Amino acid sequence: MASSSRVRVGTLVPFGEGKAGSLGASLPSIPIFEGSNVVGRSNLVVVDKRVSRKHLSLRVSADGSIEVVVEGPNPIVVQSEGQRRRVCAKERAKIIHDDVLELIPGDYFVKYVNMGDEHKSSTPVDSNDLKKGKRHREEECVVAKRNRQIVEDEALARTLQESFAEETMSATGMACVQVSSSLDSAGSSERNNERMHSAGSLKDVLPLTFRLMRVQGLPSWTNTSAVTIQDVIQGEVLLAVLSNYMVDMDWLLTACPSLRKVPHVLVLHGEDGASLEHLKKSKPANWILHKPPLPITFGTHHSKAMLLVYPQGIRVVVHTANLIHVDWNNKSQGLWTQDFPWKDTKDMNKNISFESDLVDYLSALKWPEFRIKLPVAGDVNINAAFFRKFDYSSSTVRLIGSVPGYHVGPNIKKWGHMKLRSVLEGCVFEKQFCKSPLIYQFSSLGSLDEKWMTEFACSLSAGKADDGSPLGIGKPLIVWPTVEDVRCSIEGYAAGSCIPSPQKNVEKDFLRKYWSRWKADHVGRCHAMPHIKTFARYNGQNIAWFLLTSSNLSKAAWGALQKNNTQLMIRSYELGVLFLPKTLQSVSRFSCTEKNHSNLGNLTLGKTIKTKLVTLCWKDDEEKEPSAEVIRLPVPYQLPPQLYGPEDVPWSWDRRYTKKDVYGAVWPRHS
Repeated sequence: MASSSRVRVGTLVPFGEGKAGSLGASLPSIPIFEGSNVVGRSNLVVVDKRVSRKHLSLRVSADGSIEVVVEGPNPIVVQSEGQRRRVCAKERAKIIHDDVLELIPGDYFVKYVNMGDEHKSSTPVDSNDLKKGKRHREEECVVAKRNRQIVEDEALARTLQESFAEETMSATGMACVQVSSSLDSAGSSERNNERMHSAGSLKDVLPLTFRLMRVQGLPSWTNTSAVTIQDVIQGEVLLAVLSNYMVDMDWLLTACPSLRKVPHVLVLHGEDGASLEHLKKSKPANWILHKPPLPITFGTHHSKAMLLVYPQGIRVVVHTANLIHVDWNNKSQGLWTQDFPWKDTKDMNKNISFESDLVDYLSALKWPEFRIKLPVAGDVNINAAFFRKFDYSSSTVRLIGSVPGYHVGPNIKKWGHMKLRSVLEGCVFEKQFCKSPLIYQFSSLGSLDEKWMTEFACSLSAGKADDGSPLGIGKPLIVWPTVEDVRCSIEGYAAGSCIPSPQKNVEKDFLRKYWSRWKADHVGRCHAMPHIKTFARYNGQNIAWFLLTSSNLSKAAWGALQKNNTQLMIRSYELGVLFLPKTLQSVSRFSCTEKNHSNLGNLTLGKTIKTKLVTLCWKDDEEKEPSAEVIRLPVPYQLPPQLYGPEDVPWSWDRRYTKKDVYGAVWPRHS
């Protein structure tokens, strides 16, 4: 029957034009008639093969509602009475007046308006629906990119397995690289403090330490000392270098509008394909995009950092969040930042370890040089050497980077876990840390084997006790969310898309003895799933060292030794900051207290003592050091970590979970 002779019962009205990136504008209005109706690719203005030629069939039911059947292979989403339901192939759903369909989850929004109410729709399109749609579309994008990470790691694991087959399976005889880590002089600390004290917008904006990021929807005390992206990027920024894996330009410019005023911005990213094309189209005209070279197949640029140049100096930021909405709002994340002044002319040739680490890493990125004019430095080339113009002598961390490639000779100890090993070998720790446990906390688990786990533990166990004896290899404890943690999280199962580890990696028998619970009551983040990555050595009372990094637990991120330990193969760009005793310039004392929630992360100022060295420990109530600076280090998980119980199951994202989450959803297997 021709549509002209059929009775029209309503219309699918598109919406979302110009809002939240929705593709609603790619649809015309679609009339719905009595009997059978088909919606598909021919209804689109654009060509999108995700939408089948016969995508949906719709039929008016006896009660006046519309029955929708998904005919194509891709799911749709039905928004009805505040609930959002995913409807898969061959499944059915009913819609009534004012219900919303997403023909592809997150894209092509249409609202059903029945004929009697076509001119008096009960409510305008809810902007919250648009935002939810964008978030879900973003989650789909996140899933695809995390999946790519897994493919990359699997490829590396296969390559290494072939190499390892020719070598001995014993890692206990590995030669340990012996290096000494020079102690940087603290002589210029007072001068630097005075110079930064007058740094205008840089002064006291943030304590020079590690912070957790704000999480939406948590009690206010949990975010008392947490930071947002606006806290970090503020003031008169002359040049910004933003390094990350995933970049949502639309979100970034909305979340931090001050970036539009920065005259020079360089974005180092890991995007490709359609995401890269969108990034190019959505970036401001004065921004430069650069994807660092990847000399090894399936390489990844994964580092998350910012370099912000001000008239008074530079702010260096190392953090763990992708530049996307869910990472900065829904996850447990961490951030370290410190400000440094410009060098005095007489100090231009003075280098310290932090500066060397930074410039070596930036040199590997090989971005196209560009020339700019700065009011304090004149006409300068923006390359790796430019960042030697700042005085890092007050640095409170060491940088631990990874760079893709096959590293041999002296370069073997410049990157990855061998860099961490070389720094720790130059440190002396209290004897209480001999054979103390190692803590691995991260958000993605690669394809690992026991040989590599021993190799990695050897690096993280480096260092000597104060009596000259080796610390000895510690037992790893892996802090990882259980299925129940994810199910009951503030995002429900959707949080699992950012914990992208397949069952075959997670459920290896040898890993069972390492699993420890994600418990974060002291910072109120038990239900905010971790995207943060941290590694530490802990003896039950004190922390020997603490690393905040972009590196997950994988060979791709940390590297793996080959050819009788004379070559280190790495696949990813990564960057982390290492908090150490006896190598830092500041005189601060770090305390990871679980007491006094409201003061987590607060900076308590005291008189500076140049001769005191940093220690990382649990501060006793009776211990009083009024002359020392106290900086609380908000370790985001319970110490000591609690081992899994018999009912605990580690999360893996490619299993099917039928027990409903806090939103009434189940978790389907990803293709």
